[in-house]
Amino acid sequence: MSTAATQSIQGLTGLLATDTSSILAKATAQADTAQSSGSLASSKQLGMGNFMTLFTTQLKNQDPTNPMQSYELAAQLAQFSSVEELTKLNSTMKEIENYLISLTNSEMVNLIGKEVSGVNNSIRLTDGQTSNASFDVGSPANVTVRIYNEDGALVRTIASGQQTAGNHPISWDGRNGKGDKLANGNYTFKVEAVGADGNAVGVTSRIRGTVYSLKLENGATQLVLGGPGGVKLPANEVTDITQSGA
Repeated sequence: MSTAATQSIQGLTGLLATDTSSILAKATAQADTAQSSGSLASSKQLGMGNFMTLFTTQLKNQDPTNPMQSYELAAQLAQFSSVEELTKLNSTMKEIENYLISLTNSEMVNLIGKEVSGVNNSIRLTDGQTSNASFDVGSPANVTVRIYNEDGALVRTIASGQQTAGNHPISWDGRNGKGDKLANGNYTFKVEAVGADGNAVGVTSRIRGTVYSLKLENGATQLVLGGPGGVKLPANEVTDITQSGA
């Protein structure tokens, strides 16, 4: 029998001021019999029917010289009823959440073929060509861009020099620091900007591309940009949507 059920029995027995061991043994036996026959939905869940079985078992075995008071009975039933209602409410809210996720995913299908941009630092390399990646710098700064492979290893450092405030594209020829061509695949970039005073300047990494497909990963919708195996942009990071080619 579950821990929760055992605790409920012990709590009731305490209120009844009877012999815990004998009542617990009888109630446990009945609950285990009910569970083995399939009447308990789960070994970790005590339903109203199971509660009443346990409760009535203890009422039958209470000390007639010291029976449970009516207010104690009402309090115990009200407490369990409240817990059961909260459990039902939680289940209902979960169903609503799943429905909204399904509805959102259906709407997301309309994004296929459209061009989107979002806050992300992924970049795709295909035969020396890179996907559309850029960064916003808050004020004039000296900028350095670092490219990392899928294992998180640094493969290229690009000194972009002094840049004005605003948006700037990532210019990368798909080679490492030694000038060797790198394999096709997905990479990430990190932008560091330093102002004239030597302090860091705020930078936002951005990517842009045409939505090729949608993928669901860990309950979140990912937009795949550019084609099969393209960079993934979480739907909640999209900041702009336009017709492709507009």
